[in-house]
Amino acid sequence: MAYSTTSENPASNSNLHLVIVEAYEGIAELYADEPEEIKAARGLGLPVAEIAEQLDCRITVLSWDQWRNYEVRKLWTPTPATRPSTPPDFSHMQVDFQSERVKQVSLPAIDPDYGLPFEECGLSPRSHGLINDSGLLFFASYCLLRELKVLHQQDPFQAVILPMWGGVGYVSQMARATHAPNQLDVPFGVVVTDPSLTRRRANQEGEWLRHAVIRRQMEDLSLALADLTLAFGLRGKETAIAGRLPEASLPVLAPRFVEASCLDAIAYAANHPAQSYQSLQFFLYEPQEAASGVLNTLDAVAQVNRQELRLEQPVISSGPEMTFAPMKPREFTHYWSSRGFVRELVRDRQWQWQRDYPQITQGFRVRLYPSNFEYLPNVWAELARCSFVVLSPAAAEGLAAGTALPQEVLIQGEPNPETLANYLQWITQADLQQLDQIRQNLCRQVVEAHRGEGRQRLLDETATSLGQLLASPPPPQDLSRVALLLGDRRFPLQTLAQQNQPPSLPESNSHIQPGTLSVVVPCYEMGAMLKEAIESIWKSERGPDEVLIIDDGSQGEETITTIQELEAIASSKGLPLRVIRKRNGGLAAARNTGLAAATGEFISFLDGDDLIEPQFYSLAQHLLQQYPLLGGVAAWASIFGTGTPDGFWNSPQPELPFLLIENSVFIPCLTRTVLLRQLGGYDTRQRYNYEDWELSVRMLAAGWMIVTIPMQLMRYRIRQDSLYRSMTDVQNQVMRELFLTTHQDVVAKFAVAIAMQLEHQWKQLAYAEPPSNSPVLTQVSNLYTALASTPIPKYLAVIQRFVSRFKRT
Repeated sequence: MAYSTTSENPASNSNLHLVIVEAYEGIAELYADEPEEIKAARGLGLPVAEIAEQLDCRITVLSWDQWRNYEVRKLWTPTPATRPSTPPDFSHMQVDFQSERVKQVSLPAIDPDYGLPFEECGLSPRSHGLINDSGLLFFASYCLLRELKVLHQQDPFQAVILPMWGGVGYVSQMARATHAPNQLDVPFGVVVTDPSLTRRRANQEGEWLRHAVIRRQMEDLSLALADLTLAFGLRGKETAIAGRLPEASLPVLAPRFVEASCLDAIAYAANHPAQSYQSLQFFLYEPQEAASGVLNTLDAVAQVNRQELRLEQPVISSGPEMTFAPMKPREFTHYWSSRGFVRELVRDRQWQWQRDYPQITQGFRVRLYPSNFEYLPNVWAELARCSFVVLSPAAAEGLAAGTALPQEVLIQGEPNPETLANYLQWITQADLQQLDQIRQNLCRQVVEAHRGEGRQRLLDETATSLGQLLASPPPPQDLSRVALLLGDRRFPLQTLAQQNQPPSLPESNSHIQPGTLSVVVPCYEMGAMLKEAIESIWKSERGPDEVLIIDDGSQGEETITTIQELEAIASSKGLPLRVIRKRNGGLAAARNTGLAAATGEFISFLDGDDLIEPQFYSLAQHLLQQYPLLGGVAAWASIFGTGTPDGFWNSPQPELPFLLIENSVFIPCLTRTVLLRQLGGYDTRQRYNYEDWELSVRMLAAGWMIVTIPMQLMRYRIRQDSLYRSMTDVQNQVMRELFLTTHQDVVAKFAVAIAMQLEHQWKQLAYAEPPSNSPVLTQVSNLYTALASTPIPKYLAVIQRFVSRFKRT
């Protein structure tokens, strides 16, 4: 898909161009299906047209409409815990921003491997792998970087505004922070809302599932790396401050977008009484899930009922039907309707389920907004209907910024059954005319907040901050200090940074040459593969100052001959190479031999059967020199091997406690020689690839963070006879016990999180679906059949091997 160019925009005389990326709200991310509410959240809830006018700039709003349309027809992944029971209608998602300066463009649903639309070709094996491995929003973030670069080439822009929700800007921001090749070097602003963790907790979905851990990391890093943060109220402001470095710029309060016609209706409602004072009618219109407050409200009604206070009319709980996380795949209403106390409430006309928005023609309307997380609800539309509203702190965010709302409409603290029950009792016993006066006063405050001087001040401050971002971007955040959030996920970044005492290194001895690089290649019977590894090192853009082959007692003729050939090549071409021969002692001992012999300030270990991409050492060393408090720099990798389909390892950032469960650091991670020596080198008790894993944990536990460049900069070879793949279950158990025992202090600190993550992994294995029923296998099989007659033969071999592998598993 080609993006529109400036010549197609009537406001193209402006040289300033701002891009706003909307939050990805697909099937599993449904907040509400009210057209007014969806419209109010477009453009991240910002007054986009007014900002464009005030800045005299163009704004392109990137939406995910094509992705949603494909998702409705083709499920991305097996059913997640909470999602709509039936696909939502996204046909009313398109919004007219009513400004020649603003255009909305849908991000193309194009597979990054095939370069073809999802509708034509489906998803490549890599795309399926990214979704299943790290989550749909990680895949979206991966694709977003490509699309932003395409747009920037066709229609340059000066800044991007991203949603914090889901962390869809994570890959783009990390690519910029780590100076990855072809990264998008523009500043990034982030609009702050509640993190997804808030919703997961409320929905009882669990916070230590792998996808939840990765999404939380994406959101946290996206917020921490932002050059500018925008918030709509106190809740977002507190989230932004806690999630950023103490020296980072403070969040800017921005006004929410409200249609003029809606404000007119609220102004009318402020001067007219409610239609009836005969009886109260409580109702909700939210997705039927715990996070939207439905479960708390249900428990509150039951509590009121137990106190022998009967409601004149049943509380109406309406909205899209959702699956219930703890009882997947049962629907929320069906599960709770089977509970005895709920059947009694329904029988006694204290509770009523329904799908559609309630049409209340008689009675005093009281809409409850007891949501546990901020999702930019359109409370204004309800005020325009002359409803009295009861608001959680999340729902009140941005309703009337800078104005103290009436305490009678605000739930104090996070909503729970007790506080909601108190509100129900108070409203039930209150005089309805007095309640209506409170409603009218609230309407007047809202109109004043959105049409008075206060809103103009917020708009001016927002426009000024964005103008500065466009014209003069601030220096990037300190990546080594941002990385502190990877060391202990129990605390926000601000707390970690304030309490941090940077570790220190011993002074380098005379054998260490400042600014130099050593690459150590342990080798035991690698044969001709060793030559490929060494040649990939020599081809590096930043050539190493020394290359050490540690021959760990190889006896095979092919390996001995290969080493001799390499020595001859190095001698004739003046390439760095030194061979150290020793008796066989295992991988850890071989690496320690190289560590002791190295003279470079920086050091990397590459296994003799793997390959390094040319850019890695240059990028990694630059980062370590730029950020002296970083412990190491790793990268993603591509996977290859005889009889193995080409694959990938796009590992998340290494963090504690996740790193105690899964190794997410690639072996060629570049680090500091004196640091590894200070840490004691590799533990020779470790085997089967636990050697480097254990050392990575030791680095993080000592306060030396490791960051991963989001780009495939290593080629990892799969060999069926490798130590890792020949390891038995008993051997793995022994190594895991040794690994965790070695770090028992760190393990004790994160005991609950580690237990939950291990439990999740075990459940996935114990209750895995048979491969023959796998949606991945089904879609890829269909894809292979469809492509058999198309002119894309280069993918067929890969896909065929992929399908065959799954069928054999």
